Amino acid sequence: MVENCPSTDITKIEYYGKRFTVKEVIENSLKVGGFLTENGFAGGSIGIMLPNIPEAIFVLYGCSATGSVANLINPRIPTKKLKTLLESTSTKIIFLYDALYAKHKSMFDELGIKVVLCSPLYYRVGLKSIYHLTAFANKKLYFERVLKSKECTPISTDGREAVAYIHSGGTTGEPKTVIISSYALNSLAQSILTTVHPLKTYDAERDSMLMMLPIFHGFGLGVCAHTIACACRIVLEPRFLPAESVKMIKKHSITHLAGVPAMYRKMLAIKSLYDGRLKGVTNVFCGGDSLSSYVKERFDKALKDSGSNAEVVEGYGLSETASVVTVGIKGETKPHSQGKALKGNEIRIYDADTMLPPNQIGEILVSTPSLMSGYYGESESGNIVCYDDIPFLRTGDLGYMDADGYLFYKERRKRSIKIGAINIFPQEIERVTRELKEVVECCASRRYDKNNKPYIKLHLQLEDGVELNSQLESKIKKKIEREIVRYAVPREFCSEREIKRTEMGKIDFNYYESIN
Repeated sequence: MVENCPSTDITKIEYYGKRFTVKEVIENSLKVGGFLTENGFAGGSIGIMLPNIPEAIFVLYGCSATGSVANLINPRIPTKKLKTLLESTSTKIIFLYDALYAKHKSMFDELGIKVVLCSPLYYRVGLKSIYHLTAFANKKLYFERVLKSKECTPISTDGREAVAYIHSGGTTGEPKTVIISSYALNSLAQSILTTVHPLKTYDAERDSMLMMLPIFHGFGLGVCAHTIACACRIVLEPRFLPAESVKMIKKHSITHLAGVPAMYRKMLAIKSLYDGRLKGVTNVFCGGDSLSSYVKERFDKALKDSGSNAEVVEGYGLSETASVVTVGIKGETKPHSQGKALKGNEIRIYDADTMLPPNQIGEILVSTPSLMSGYYGESESGNIVCYDDIPFLRTGDLGYMDADGYLFYKERRKRSIKIGAINIFPQEIERVTRELKEVVECCASRRYDKNNKPYIKLHLQLEDGVELNSQLESKIKKKIEREIVRYAVPREFCSEREIKRTEMGKIDFNYYESIN
């Protein structure tokens, strides 16, 4: 974290008025390492079930300093799944958001898990008295006592040791625990910085990232947390709230944003976004889902009207690659492309064992120094193959590259549908439909008629006051037929109060395909 900083006295983390210098972040992380060592947990799996608060960063790097693994867990996970996850990863201690303790207490007691409670209020100016009342009532181990430990001496390694577990759907859609090494995370940071800022066009003291994405997400860990920790300042937002995010952009002089399309769409609904507060923003990254032209064009206009020369750029990545593999560069983007490979990465498109030429759709294969070490509990990763003595990850994603090396992601292989001998990509249907002002979100699900032939049913979450009627259905059908192909036109429509999402925040298409 110190390498790119001119001084260890500059601010590295900001959290609601509380600032931590590089020196303080290192000291607190080493104290966490000391606590883990003193209590016999060093070298094991350390549960981190926290929102974006300073403690999450300190524990992450405290794990790294002691050769422990940061087991990053979604705070919304239900007790039964949490128990399975803790048992399967041999996790004996967890740093937990204190509001969740009562919900999981009996399970922790059953497994003998040591719990360290962390409160989002501890570093909040003016709210510490509430924290002390809560801590007194709980009479449990809180994080402030961890900081009384002596600093540990960081271990020396070659970087190949596991440093984080990320829980993902895996490239096959089955739940997996991805093992990420220190080398992978550091390689990712190096690749991003040299690609996005090839001439070191960032300022360690001035530039900052608003961390809206959760740390348990690969994008949040790899980009918002670690890459920024290697370069400039992190401003933590414990929970994404669009109005709060817009407020923080101006208050903290944010220069870098990273989020998923749904975040940018929600921010567009906040009136204060248009009062010039985006002027200082220089880079806006988007990933994790398909970005509609509607959201990109409106957010780009908001940036331009504020006096910023930034634009929303897409990227492509997976948990198995510690997040980003390709990224768009502002001023050099192509519509609906996820950009070019980061420096040091390589993308190829294959059909079985045949590499395809430009503009032909096939499976996306990725070679990158940020590749995972494997899946926890599996001796071999069957989705790793070698071509020309280079290891590639078979992603299970379909897409193509153009002659200029730009990647165009189409769909998960298992989700594509063949209708009338034509490959139909539900995500493409969703992207086109989202461009309509009446639509908040949507999901295209696969259905079969009485002759067992597939067709599309479109589930729609509409703007307040908008009703699903024949006129809107006709408008959607005509747009899809015009911009995709007539075989992609949905046969059925359904209005949903809210589109269901997975624990990772992605549209839960499996749910819609499983219901009648």
